Amino acid sequence: MIRINLLPTKEAQRAFDRRQQLSVAALGLLLAVLFMVVPYMLQSRRLTTLDQEISQLRSELAKLDEQTREVRDLDKKRAELQAKLHVIDDLKQKRVGPVRIIEDLSAATPEKLWLVEFNDVNALATITGLALDNQTIATFMRQLQSSKYFFDVDLVETSQSEPVRGPAAGEGARFKKFIIKARLDYLGAGGKSAAPPSPSPATPAKSGA
Repeated sequence: MIRINLLPTKEAQRAFDRRQQLSVAALGLLLAVLFMVVPYMLQSRRLTTLDQEISQLRSELAKLDEQTREVRDLDKKRAELQAKLHVIDDLKQKRVGPVRIIEDLSAATPEKLWLVEFNDVNALATITGLALDNQTIATFMRQLQSSKYFFDVDLVETSQSEPVRGPAAGEGARFKKFIIKARLDYLGAGGKSAAPPSPSPATPAKSGA
């Protein structure tokens, strides 16, 4: 049997148009999906790369922090070692200092001057003695000041002594009694090894008749 398609031409055209519209709609939907998926994939890949870079940077930062702590520990240990060496050196110098102080005190004492008493309290020396005259006392102070172990040498008091009898002094001789204060530097730096305490107000020298 032979069949003949008797559909009108318009019906065929409308069917063809509907198929085209469906094809265009499907293509548009596909393109829309691609426009949404492709950027998401690219962004996801970029985020993965950034996460890897961040992880690497954090690892490097942790290493730097560890190195910084090690450096700080080394600096602290070096400072502690230097402090200990300074203390040891200071003790060695102070062990020798008192001997040198007595030596310089003896070397600075001129003839016609006799030391009666020497006191050392907190690196402040008080020297009491007798001298033939004021010029001898001045010479003693000048020679004492030239020592590296004495500084801030100051005459506190002078007075006329009672008559002294004896072969060295002569019969009934009178001397100048003096009191001198001076600061001591056990390290022999002339007062530069440590800042001296604040000086007390100057005491006027008392002159005896």
